[in-house]
Amino acid sequence: MAVVDQYDCPDKTGRESSGHLGADAWIQPSTAAMLVWLGLLAMEIIAVLALCDFRLFFTLDDAYIHLAVADQILSGGYGVNAGEYSSPSSSIIWPYFLALTEALHLGAFGPLLINAAAAGATILAIMRLLEASGLFDGVGERLFACMIALLLIFSTSAVALPMTGMEHSAHVWASIVTFAGLVAAARGFAPTSLHFLALVLLPLIRFEGIAFAGAAIVAFALLDQRRFAAGAALVIIVTLSGYVVLMASRGLPLLPSSVLLKGYLTTLDQPASELPAIVRNMLRSVMTSYGLRLIALGLAVAWCASLLRADRKVLIVLLTVIVAVGAHLACGQYGWFNRYEVYIMALAATALLWGVAQLKPRLSRLQWSRVKIGVVFGLGTAAIPYMTAAVVTPVGASDIYEQQYQMARFAQSFYRDAVGVNDLGLVAYGNTKYTLDLWGLGSEQVRKARMAGDYGPAEMAALAHDYDVGLIMIYEGWFEKGVPSSWTKVAVLQTRSVTLSRQNVDFYRTPLADAAAVDAALRAFKATLPSRDRLDIIAP
Repeated sequence: MAVVDQYDCPDKTGRESSGHLGADAWIQPSTAAMLVWLGLLAMEIIAVLALCDFRLFFTLDDAYIHLAVADQILSGGYGVNAGEYSSPSSSIIWPYFLALTEALHLGAFGPLLINAAAAGATILAIMRLLEASGLFDGVGERLFACMIALLLIFSTSAVALPMTGMEHSAHVWASIVTFAGLVAAARGFAPTSLHFLALVLLPLIRFEGIAFAGAAIVAFALLDQRRFAAGAALVIIVTLSGYVVLMASRGLPLLPSSVLLKGYLTTLDQPASELPAIVRNMLRSVMTSYGLRLIALGLAVAWCASLLRADRKVLIVLLTVIVAVGAHLACGQYGWFNRYEVYIMALAATALLWGVAQLKPRLSRLQWSRVKIGVVFGLGTAAIPYMTAAVVTPVGASDIYEQQYQMARFAQSFYRDAVGVNDLGLVAYGNTKYTLDLWGLGSEQVRKARMAGDYGPAEMAALAHDYDVGLIMIYEGWFEKGVPSSWTKVAVLQTRSVTLSRQNVDFYRTPLADAAAVDAALRAFKATLPSRDRLDIIAP
């Protein structure tokens, strides 16, 4: 791996930076980190299988939206329904990656394999970078190295994040490898093709990657890698322009519906007198524990940059990360299984450790001991949400199995006709019948109506009629204006959901449905439910 091997050489002081802990070391920290991570991930997957009746499920239903889009890409379309364009994917390139795995008929194992590979490569890249920087050099550093390795596994969410089935593990990998490229350039090495790939993938994997990609391009130019920076900028501009043209040709907006409907910077039903969106987002950042942790990490990186300001190239690398931190504080999101902010937390943690490694030769033994304690405490605090996510992951996967998967089974194996939902994913994935998304991620009509403030029971009833939808499965509480009076509630699926928005799913029959057929499908379905679920059929 080019991102790793290039550091196995003396640094500018002539010191061997091979990552050895001393004469008494029997295993390198990177090797130990990989073994621990593999063990933890294996335990996570086993726990998921045990709670899901030995079936693999992700912790987010959104993962199956991407898989549904991937299937449509293979069929020449784009969206969740054949012959209808929509843009529910939160990533430009992720559905195309999954189209490859879908072509190989890997199903849910496709995104899992990609994410596991990305998570493992991320840990290896960080640990080898820190070994090369001399962070773990010296007698008696074994315990410190082991603690850092364990904290980095959780700081990158390398256990929980792959089990979301989303593109975020790849985003973390691209961020870390781009940072490694900056370090290489700062130390006089030419960035490799792997660094180039990671840099240009940043905005294609996640739109948030545009900020760090832009800052990194400027930094590479300042680090005397102008051709590299110009080439990356050109590729990013061309690919983003191609995406814009493709979306426009399909009559779709520039940003995906998931970003437009979920993003903090969008203004759904916001009064005109409110503060600007960026100001609101900054206030969210300073009022949430996630934002405060990121601010603390950013300040720690700034502290390192201040002490190392005499080294212009080191200062450029650290300031690039600080710019990315500031961009996320102003425009980024948090939460949703701790996946939105993990890339910037991992990047800031890596930059802090690398900066501390540059400071190490300047510190006395007492000062170094204090710094180590502070770093371990700081990273431990930053990693808390991702440790919690790792513990909750099997339960989250079980929630998807007991609710969304059961809805999908009912729609595809019992009702076998067009249905309407508000939580798109498993119901649409692999479904040959039409799936009406009443929330708007997979329906441009609904998205436009919601963003215009013209969406309510009348519009819902009209959509169901237009698409010949006879059965609706929704969270009633999501619709503040209520549901159409012409719909009849026929059942309630009760689950023990811990991580999902609602525990119960309400089933409605529209005037287009055959009442006897719906009742027969519900009764047959009820007999097949897991023991932890309950379907209450409402008598007519």
